[in-house]
Amino acid sequence: MQKVSPSLSIVIPAYDEEEGLPVTIDDIIKNLPMYFFDWEIIVVDDGSTDKTPVIADRYAKKYKNIHVIHQSNGGYNKAMIAGIKAATKDFVGYFQADAQNLVGDFTKCYRLLPAYDLVMAGRGKPHDYSFLRLGFHYGGFLLYRILFGLTYDDPHWVYFWKTKEVQKLTLDPKGGVFLLVESLVKFRRKGLRIVETTSAYHPRIGWEQKAIKPKVILRTMKSVFRLWWQIIIGKV
Repeated sequence: MQKVSPSLSIVIPAYDEEEGLPVTIDDIIKNLPMYFFDWEIIVVDDGSTDKTPVIADRYAKKYKNIHVIHQSNGGYNKAMIAGIKAATKDFVGYFQADAQNLVGDFTKCYRLLPAYDLVMAGRGKPHDYSFLRLGFHYGGFLLYRILFGLTYDDPHWVYFWKTKEVQKLTLDPKGGVFLLVESLVKFRRKGLRIVETTSAYHPRIGWEQKAIKPKVILRTMKSVFRLWWQIIIGKV
């Protein structure tokens, strides 16, 4: 693929991801220059208790376009917001730290960046999800259709935002992965250009799945209905 002209920041929120983080960063270092002339990685260490901070700092010392933000544990949303605010390139994308996202999975997205303000990549059916997690997965999408009129196939995977537009948003710091959908809803309401395409899916490296903990689900649901109510009363 020919390199595209927009520059790209990749935000990696990381909490106790010592197994997957090196795989993710090594893949970006090796392969992202095939697609972009100008790029950076922003690792947000969200108060990790394992070797994640040491690993991230080691990469930052070796590569000038890798930056690390250390913060106390505040959850996925606070980490993502910190990374988005720190982005300096034309577009800012989000990769998970557990090696589920590899550079080569998103070639369709890279081609689309010059023409859109938000490019979304869906993953298809996650083949390693439990029945319970699939229920949350598709139940959430149905709820978004009902509350916000969203008809996208997979609004919970990887996003590439135009940096100057996403940095204008006030995003809920407590809503878990709903931050992605919150940004999508707000981009739609501003009339910005949005497109969805497909990508590959890889099982995570590491054991713990953090997104389906009861307290995370509860915070996410509160964020969902908070945004819905803000729309109802005209504050969004």
